[in-house]
Order: sequence, then C-alpha cells, then structure tokens
Amino acid sequence: MKCEPKYNELIDKYFDGEATSQEKLELYKHIEDCQDCREHVNELRKAIAFIQSASHIEAPSDFTDKVMARLPERKMSSKWRGWLRKHPIVAAASVFFLLMSASVLSIWFDSQDDLYVSGPGNVIVDNENRTVIVPEGEVIKGDLTVRNATFINEGEVLGNVLLVNSEPYYASAGRVSGEINEVNQALEWVWYHMKQFFTEVVSFTSEERIKE
Repeated sequence: MKCEPKYNELIDKYFDGEATSQEKLELYKHIEDCQDCREHVNELRKAIAFIQSASHIEAPSDFTDKVMARLPERKMSSKWRGWLRKHPIVAAASVFFLLMSASVLSIWFDSQDDLYVSGPGNVIVDNENRTVIVPEGEVIKGDLTVRNATFINEGEVLGNVLLVNSEPYYASAGRVSGEINEVNQALEWVWYHMKQFFTEVVSFTSEERIKE
C-alpha cells in the first residue's frame, strides 16, 4: 500500500480498537480521498468477516494429520510467500473453504440415514414410513429443514424448505411462501452451505458499513 506510514499505523489502531474518536474521523476523511487505503481497509474488513463467520466451524479431529501426510516435502518459495502476503483475502478464503468443506462433508456422511427435522411449529414425524407432515391448518413461521424423508405439506410454511436426501410430495395441497431447495449429493450440500455463508458475510459487511 503506497501511502504515508502514519496512515498504516492509524489503520492498525482502528482495527485493534485503540483509535480515538478524532483518529477515526481522520481515517474516514483520508480513505474518502485515498483509493489505496480505502481498498486496504475494505480487504481487512472482509478478512475479519471471514474469520468471525467461520469461528464456529470445526474440521474433523484427524483432518490436519491427513492433509499434512499428503503434502509434498518441499519448501515454500519466496515468490509464493510473497504472493500470499499480497493476497490475504485469497489465502483466508482458501483456508476457510477447506475447513468448511471438511466440516460440512463430515456432517453429510455422519447423518446419511438419520431422519431429521429442524424448524419451528408442530410437524408429524413418521419414522416407519419416513415421512414428515405439516398437518392441515398448521402454520410454520420460519425455515424448515427435512433430511432423509418424504415431505408432505398440508398446511403452510412461511419461509424456505430445505430437503436433504428427501423429496416433496407434490400432490399435497399446502403452501410454501419461500423457496424449496433439494440437496441430494455431497457436493450440492457443500455448495448450498457456501452460498448461505457468503450471503451472511455480505449482509454482515453491509451492516458494518452502515454502522460506520
């Protein structure tokens, strides 16, 4: 970043929570005119949003050992290290993608046969016939997730329905106000969660900018 060193220090103080009100105003005024600093601040905000949103994700216990065992024994070149330093967002996104993919795939394979329902309201779960029924007159106020079952909607869902290894019974007379997403393969499961995550990150970043 080509700018005066004092602004680099000011940006560090800002993200460390040590900047005074006067220093914050000085930084806001500066990034309005300095494109380099403005882009740098936005990159740091995105990186922080990635880390905060991924804090709840845990990889399987043996994930690190398996990855390290497959890595070739070769020292990272100085050129590659320099590239990583210049592209912190790409590096953070790559690490996050690996962790999230491992976590989501682990959940997928661990629960392939279990009938599972998540959401507000009262539904009828028939384990023997592997069906989940929203009874007539019932209103589900929120999103509903159904795994490994046939979904029969005779009531109303005021939200989205996610069907994982499941299928809807289209002859049912119920209504869904949102979207019905069907996920029947592991890669679709990962892709669905990635889309959900990036939607949350964009929302989080937008809210932070509004607060500023």
